[in-house]
Amino acid sequence: MKRIFMVFITSIALFAFSIGASAQTTSGDLTSSKAMKLALSAREHFWSVMGGHNVKAENYFCSSRSFQYKGQYYRYFCSEFDTKIKLVNYMNEVFTLNAIDKAFKKYHFIVYKGKMAQPDADGGSLADWKNAKAKLIYQRKDVRLYQFTVPVPIDNKIVETFKQNVTFVKVRGKWQINDFDAVR
Repeated sequence: MKRIFMVFITSIALFAFSIGASAQTTSGDLTSSKAMKLALSAREHFWSVMGGHNVKAENYFCSSRSFQYKGQYYRYFCSEFDTKIKLVNYMNEVFTLNAIDKAFKKYHFIVYKGKMAQPDADGGSLADWKNAKAKLIYQRKDVRLYQFTVPVPIDNKIVETFKQNVTFVKVRGKWQINDFDAVR
């Protein structure tokens, strides 16, 4: 009887949470403007994760310790991402769990001595996503595919643009991006 009661209470709590989350995160359909805002947020999340710390976090501790593991150099993530739960929760603000799982494999994120770590590498991008243009090219009930035309300025002049397709998926009433590095 206790087990049935616990399952019932857990179900009610999960249902209430999902309704609350849906009420907060669902604001109608995914327009080009909303897709653009989500893409910019995803870009910020991507580069925060790749840099090892949340660029908007305050009062974090970051150990620049590097180590070698299986012939490759790694560095620890900063305190706000030092556990897998913290890192996944942050990434899941804008990315699907499928995208996160693929990112962990692609970018070789590991847990080493109880803390999250990533290969020691630097990166960057000149792409000007703030001035990108979004165009809806495909839609289903809970899936949208937008094509972004992204300028690449050099010396404050647009010298080229590129097109990037980004898939948005509605998960529990919230639009998320289904590819971790779609907007890097």
